[in-house]
Amino acid sequence: MRPFAPPAALAALLLLPALAGAQAAPAPARPGAASPVAAEPQRSSPLPAGGGPGRGESQPLSEDEVLRRALARSPALRAARARAEAAGAQAASVRGHLLTAVNVSDEFQHWDSTFGIAFPIGPTPLALVAREQDTNTFVASAGQPLLGLLHLGADVSAAGAQADAARADVRATEAAVREQVRQALLRLHEARALGEIARASVAQLTDQLQVTRSRVQAGVQTNADALRVETALANARQQVIQAQAQEQAEKAGLLIAVGDSPYAQADFAEPPLPEPAAPPALEPAVKEARAKRPELEAAHRVEAAAGRRATARALDLLPEVNAEAAYLHVSGQAFQPVDSGFVGVKADWPIWDWGAKWYARGAASAQADAAAAQAAQVQDQVETEVAARLASTLAAGNAVEVARTAIASAEEAYRVTDALVRAGSATTTDLLDAQSALTTARQNLTRARYAYAGARIALGRAMGE
Repeated sequence: MRPFAPPAALAALLLLPALAGAQAAPAPARPGAASPVAAEPQRSSPLPAGGGPGRGESQPLSEDEVLRRALARSPALRAARARAEAAGAQAASVRGHLLTAVNVSDEFQHWDSTFGIAFPIGPTPLALVAREQDTNTFVASAGQPLLGLLHLGADVSAAGAQADAARADVRATEAAVREQVRQALLRLHEARALGEIARASVAQLTDQLQVTRSRVQAGVQTNADALRVETALANARQQVIQAQAQEQAEKAGLLIAVGDSPYAQADFAEPPLPEPAAPPALEPAVKEARAKRPELEAAHRVEAAAGRRATARALDLLPEVNAEAAYLHVSGQAFQPVDSGFVGVKADWPIWDWGAKWYARGAASAQADAAAAQAAQVQDQVETEVAARLASTLAAGNAVEVARTAIASAEEAYRVTDALVRAGSATTTDLLDAQSALTTARQNLTRARYAYAGARIALGRAMGE
């Protein structure tokens, strides 16, 4: 049952406090967010209350809990597991053809009349009933492939390799879901951090606007100075709106991923942000990816399965030789023993089928070549991905260090410029430039830290961790 969705009017009323900047408890400090002059009121969430698993949860969901719920719900992962189960059942089915097949049949027949043979011996002909009007034949037989075990064994091996590929695909899908959820958590909290920076900028500009208006009334500054501050303040408020929209979109996506309603009140704890560290060298990283990436394992398993199917189709060209045994119980027929049985060997070789088996062998061989080429392509993609994500991780780590250096300079420049403006030695334009540089530096540090965390997650995924 879907949660109650409030009407548009009620949703609008819920949005009014956020748009008006109602007072709320300040959020914890985010990476790169320096202490503002005055904290802007927090925005209330525009998501109305709803039902679902998140209702009544007082504590934010940890990263581990979010991953657990997302993996349990993921349709892609359920589909991959179902395919793996089907592949395993198919392998068991093919394996059953290696064993002795036992067949039981019973046939009852009601004829239009009895069948007899008259022997003209003496004055009175002798009549012999050869078949009664009702007859019954029961057969229990067993057959065991002999020469056919060659192609059947190759088929079994191919089915087993295909099942292994399907299980590797499950692991690949699970790793992809984990990466998507972890990246979404980072994007959610990055949007929140950027929103806090924008609100701090709004608070600074609001204070600055009040000072500027006082100076305009005193005749120290002009209306143009106040208009420039108002323009900067409007831009900062626009950044708050954009950050809120991004936060709400990411939160709704995560709520859906964990099986909740997008309107639920559940929240998500922020995962720890790693400090920049030297990434591994390219060669060992590529070797680790070759050994651990489930996508590469699946591709090699598919290649092995295709090669074994090609072998099986080639062995199909040989004759079929089977051992046979049967027991028969016949009633209602005079010239058939009631109970009989036999053992024997049967050879079957369709020497002319218009090339059906020959072309099947050729098709299987071509498919094996295609699977080998596909496995080589996947390996190239994995190696390229590792190299690219290593470079991204290194660049993101360097960006964090650069952003930390820049923010210290921007904070000092803003402090000095603000003091000069208050003393009348600098212009409003100088202060706006310093404030814009400070906000940009804070945003750059925040983006750099979250980008580095995301790059580490992506690198771990590329290496098969």
